[in-house]
Amino acid sequence: MAAKGWFRKKKGKLVFCWYNANGDERSKVVGLATMTENEGWAKIGELGLNTLVDKPDPTKTTFGEVLQRYLAYGKNKTGGDKAASTKKTNKKNASHLNYWSERIAKDIEPVEIQEWLDGQSKGLRSPLRNLMSAVYHHGQKFGMIPRKEECNPIKWVSATTVTDYEAVSLSPEESFAILEGITDPLVRVLVVVVAVTATRIGEALGLMWSDIDWKKLKINIRRDWVYGELGPPKSLASKAPVEMHETLAALLQAWRQQTPYSADSDFVFASAKLHGKKPRLGSMIVQDYVRPAAIAAGVITEDCPRFGFHNLRHGLSTFLIGSGRDPVVVQRMLRQSDVSMTMHYVHNRSQAREAQGQYLGAFLPNAGDRKLLSGGLCGGVEVVSELASAVE
Repeated sequence: MAAKGWFRKKKGKLVFCWYNANGDERSKVVGLATMTENEGWAKIGELGLNTLVDKPDPTKTTFGEVLQRYLAYGKNKTGGDKAASTKKTNKKNASHLNYWSERIAKDIEPVEIQEWLDGQSKGLRSPLRNLMSAVYHHGQKFGMIPRKEECNPIKWVSATTVTDYEAVSLSPEESFAILEGITDPLVRVLVVVVAVTATRIGEALGLMWSDIDWKKLKINIRRDWVYGELGPPKSLASKAPVEMHETLAALLQAWRQQTPYSADSDFVFASAKLHGKKPRLGSMIVQDYVRPAAIAAGVITEDCPRFGFHNLRHGLSTFLIGSGRDPVVVQRMLRQSDVSMTMHYVHNRSQAREAQGQYLGAFLPNAGDRKLLSGGLCGGVEVVSELASAVE
């Protein structure tokens, strides 16, 4: 009976005994010693004690054990796989939480965590607290930590969301100045796409030509390219199609005529070094082209801590809000994950497209005076010539 537990009679009581996954013997009184064995097993099933056999002892589980289980689980609240970017971020932040690995999870005191968090950089405090909260929730959900309020210390721990870092929000003129300093044709087209659609860089790099609906003027977001891996979009809201202005459609059609990777199954921003089998790497594009161009244009200084495609996303949202656009329209354009009901309001697609066109006009000056690309016409719409020399 040892494999599923056994009975022991002690002081007039019937005691059920079992070994947990740690090899420790555990026991629980189930009734009087006068109970028959069959009655005892019936009580075991009623109490669910049979499910504890070979299971970790929640009173002895270390935080490190729960953390590793949480990272390996890799599911979001709806049961779907987490985005690759989220998994990478969690893994990176988890390296800081290894500080608590050897401690029994239920015994860690709130004041200990608070003092430790206060010693971290401001930008890390909130992400680390949130990750610890998720780990404790996961542990209690799966029975690795006792489901008691006092066994989860995070409720009494606070962390500021204010950091010393302030993202650079680019104006259309600053974005164009960066564009002028880039010579690589693929990168130039990529900068325009991100700047006027606010797609995340991983979403843009993950685009295939089949994702673009030329008739409906939409860009369908079907995958994310992060850390050299293809994965699902970041969230449900991220899967919403992106509106595409006629000018942007003309630019993309012209680029398709120039790139050797123009089949429906090819990546829009395919890597020539990898023979088109994978997209270019966003981090390398920022390091080799975008950041140097921003420094040369005087948009940022050399000691600017963080700068990349996300700043173009900030720029579009700032421009649209400053232009008096409905915040709901802007929220939809950015496809931000927000559980509030505003995400379910009717979205005026024509207004979003008009807003994108307004931004294109400011971002690419003198539109219509010169051609952007040879053959760069779409429905009679001429695009700007500043990119022509880089692609021809």
